[in-house]
Amino acid sequence: MNVARVALVGAAVLVVAVVATGGAVGQDQVTLTVAVTDQDGDAVGGTTVEAEWETDSGETGTASGTTASNGNVLLDVPEGASVELDVDDDTYVRNRPLQIDNATGSDVDLAVSRSGTATVSVLDAENRSQADARVTVRSNGRTVDRGDTDSDGVYETDRLERGTYEINVVKPGYYETEREVTVSRNTEVTVGIERGTVTLDVRTFDDHFDPPRPIDTGSVRMSSSVYDAEVSVTEGTASLNVPVNTAYTVEVVKEEYDASPERIRVRESPTSVNATAQRTPTLSVTPANDRVLVGETTRVTVRNAYDEPVTNVTVAVDGEEVGETDERGEVGVPISSAGNRTIVAQDGDVESEPVTVEGVDTAAEADPGANGSNGSDSDDDDSADTDDGAPGFGVVAAVLALLAAAAAAGRRRTR
Repeated sequence: MNVARVALVGAAVLVVAVVATGGAVGQDQVTLTVAVTDQDGDAVGGTTVEAEWETDSGETGTASGTTASNGNVLLDVPEGASVELDVDDDTYVRNRPLQIDNATGSDVDLAVSRSGTATVSVLDAENRSQADARVTVRSNGRTVDRGDTDSDGVYETDRLERGTYEINVVKPGYYETEREVTVSRNTEVTVGIERGTVTLDVRTFDDHFDPPRPIDTGSVRMSSSVYDAEVSVTEGTASLNVPVNTAYTVEVVKEEYDASPERIRVRESPTSVNATAQRTPTLSVTPANDRVLVGETTRVTVRNAYDEPVTNVTVAVDGEEVGETDERGEVGVPISSAGNRTIVAQDGDVESEPVTVEGVDTAAEADPGANGSNGSDSDDDDSADTDDGAPGFGVVAAVLALLAAAAAAGRRRTR
């Protein structure tokens, strides 16, 4: 029975150790002697100190303790861990935890300050409350608190160390405003903001090309939470006067082009940005022949929206794939039967308009202009053929007739 009780007590002690160290059982521990003092350097007793750590192996854990009357508390943490120390107290606060790298058994000074808050009210030039204004609280250039005003135009900071801060207020469409404020127990401050605009030039380019080429005409569409407009492009640039401190979606609008929305942020200085777009993807099919002898092939060329040959595009005849285009954008298409054959090119989701090639049974049908001279029917020049179809006999007959006439004339002279 005594053995069982001893075992039970030992297990209970082990559980307490695990809770206190975040499960870091078996690791070497070091003890931090933390001394908490206020802004006057006086010891702060009865305050809770919290430790949070991460070891090199990625293990995490926490520990906490309450300072004695001399302001000291002992906390066990894993040796070599990265540790953050902070206080949890109704009166005292730190703006940021104290960071300890590579923890060793040592004395640590943890300075705290009495806490205070700032209630910031934001008004425009007409003394109207401004919701959704961003309030940033900084100390020595470092942000210690940030948030947005509520529907009444008010933002209350978290608990801060009492002291002097820079409070920055900005809202889309308004100039940024900054004020220096001394935060005490409960501080109230009003910050006024004013509307403002700035010039924005948007240059439009087609980035299909390298380098991109200007898009000289069309328009630019701008949209944001406070501004929407569409402005014409002149010689590749659209000029606008837009609200300051605003994030915009910008897109080029032009017939036969796909919009390519881009996000930009405009501050308080004149700004110039680039906006790009590309032609809507298309494919066009051009066969080398309108009529093709059955059993033969015809060369087909596939081009994109920029009239450029496209490689590796699938070509089908009457829904059956027959090949892919080569580096010249060409592919040989077989015509296997008479009648109209429909040819279509496809590259992913882009499909060409169908074109028709007629399959014919005879060479004469495939190339009607091949019969006759210069495309004329043979019946139009009977003098060029004899009755037996021997070409050129009419000319020979004419020459012989002339020779016979000359001989007859000679005989008459000799008589």
